[in-house]
Amino acid sequence: MKIICKNCETENYPDFNYCPECSQRVNLHRISPHEIFHEAIHYFLHADKGIFQLIMSLTLKSGTVAKEYINGKRKKYFPPLNFFLLVAAIFVFISNIPKETPPIDIPKENQELSAISNPVQKEKIIHLYERKEKMFHFIKKYSNLMAMMALPLLAFFFWLFYKKENYNYTEHLVAGMYMLGFCILVNTLLILPISLLFHLSTNYQALFFLLFQLFYFTLFYYRFLNKDTKLQLTKTFAVSALGIISWSIISGLTVHTYISSGFWGIIQ
Repeated sequence: MKIICKNCETENYPDFNYCPECSQRVNLHRISPHEIFHEAIHYFLHADKGIFQLIMSLTLKSGTVAKEYINGKRKKYFPPLNFFLLVAAIFVFISNIPKETPPIDIPKENQELSAISNPVQKEKIIHLYERKEKMFHFIKKYSNLMAMMALPLLAFFFWLFYKKENYNYTEHLVAGMYMLGFCILVNTLLILPISLLFHLSTNYQALFFLLFQLFYFTLFYYRFLNKDTKLQLTKTFAVSALGIISWSIISGLTVHTYISSGFWGIIQ
């Protein structure tokens, strides 16, 4: 007697464990706490494609992970988009743990404002200081999310300089999800806590993160593209540096434009 798949309604033979049409298990149990717990353990700890196995592989093999995934080993690794979004969720959760700092009294903190007699000019400068304060707290709290926004640009640079490698732009995006996601995970779980522990300034924290990104991007793409010479290593270093510097310039100009103009009244 054939069994009907409850997901796609395809007929399956009794000895089938999984439906050949949609890959869902043929014999399902009712949802229970045990079922949910088992799925969670399987999701994170599965030997072949669990998240912790992926992190270990990205630590030891870096770009080889993306190369194998793109070249067909899709079941071996935790999916790149899932990993990228999970890292974003972890960062957002951690960034919301600290209590919000009380707003700064702009006129009190900037005594020079009292010398400005023109009320219109004074209001403009106060708004400028307010936007500067907002942006300072935004960058401090969501620096990793800003780094994630660099993914399309980084993928474009690597695609542009390595067109001959026969990887298309989307495949470079996939590689970037693994590469950038791992860097942001390290920043969230290692660099940020160490910076807080030793009371390092935001500038030092950002510097360590940029240096780690440069090192990891270089090693990642050197392995992803299966290179083996010092000249090729130098090229991956240069392309990585160019991508990081370009994004720093773009984000810096965006921040400066917001502070100086508020995007011309669109955002205050």
